[in-house]
Amino acid sequence: MMRYLLVLFAFTHMNCGWLLAQDVQNDNVELESNIIPYRPRIAEITLNNLYDYNISSNSDAYGNANSEMERDTQMKIRLGVPIIMKGETMFGVQFKYDRHNFVMDKDYDLSHYELYDHIESHKFTSLGGRFLFQQGFDKNKQITVVAGAEMKSDLFKWQANTTKYYALTSYEVTLNKNTKIGTGLSLGYTLTAFQIYPFLSYEHKLSPKFTMDLYLPKSAALRYKVNHKFYITGSAEVKGWRYAVSNNELAPNEILTLRKSDLYLGLSFEHEIYDWLWFGFDPGYAINLRSYLARPGDRRRDALIELNADNAPYARFSLFIVPPKKFYK
Repeated sequence: MMRYLLVLFAFTHMNCGWLLAQDVQNDNVELESNIIPYRPRIAEITLNNLYDYNISSNSDAYGNANSEMERDTQMKIRLGVPIIMKGETMFGVQFKYDRHNFVMDKDYDLSHYELYDHIESHKFTSLGGRFLFQQGFDKNKQITVVAGAEMKSDLFKWQANTTKYYALTSYEVTLNKNTKIGTGLSLGYTLTAFQIYPFLSYEHKLSPKFTMDLYLPKSAALRYKVNHKFYITGSAEVKGWRYAVSNNELAPNEILTLRKSDLYLGLSFEHEIYDWLWFGFDPGYAINLRSYLARPGDRRRDALIELNADNAPYARFSLFIVPPKKFYK
């Protein structure tokens, strides 16, 4: 059950904290460590930064240009609220707010290329909510449904070209005390682009300390439990974003879509500050997969501007709340 609580409260995979704790050998501590599982995030504030990467543009309609992105900063805030937690049934909601801004190198003249000028002079926002329903049965089986909507734009406009609607359903089976496997289907309608893909989840406890967590085709992770207050994770995850762009010089009276997708490779460190309050630090490297500006619903092959972004280092800092230990005793 706790695996899919993470889908509602975080929709992200394991972040871990500073390398500060020691693995205490006391029997009582070990007993507590075995009782307390990896806990999901109920609320969080996270700051993600990509640093110093070159970006170039190719377009028949708008010409070519290049610049340097000094900082690509995304702040996200999540607040999950459980409403029903009774037996094998859970229902809850999550509120989401993201703020994304870009700082480009001042040595480059951006005024001659409208897209770069617009990216730096505007902040991009994601605002919305989602709900989760989870029902267990036969002691080792579970069905989960997640659905939500959000606005993703440089201006506050709630319409088809600026909003995302999505739903996810999954079926999970606990095979034994060490292994869970599941499958499901994800549907999305993002800024008029329809998306559908099946996924497979697999969680296997390799040893008392190591757990492998796969959520294919999106992510793969290997988590190391130093103790119940400290986790380290190595992961590979595909992450991306789409925003609606309102700019009359690029497209008069038309809303366009700006998209970027990266493969994040990194380590995550997560450490307890006080029972329910934790701190995370994630360093790593982001490999750009695709980036472009297009009309709503169009794919990369129909892009108005093809963007080529270099790979870049990233650092993520997070402060978050998890359920107190007393809930697991």
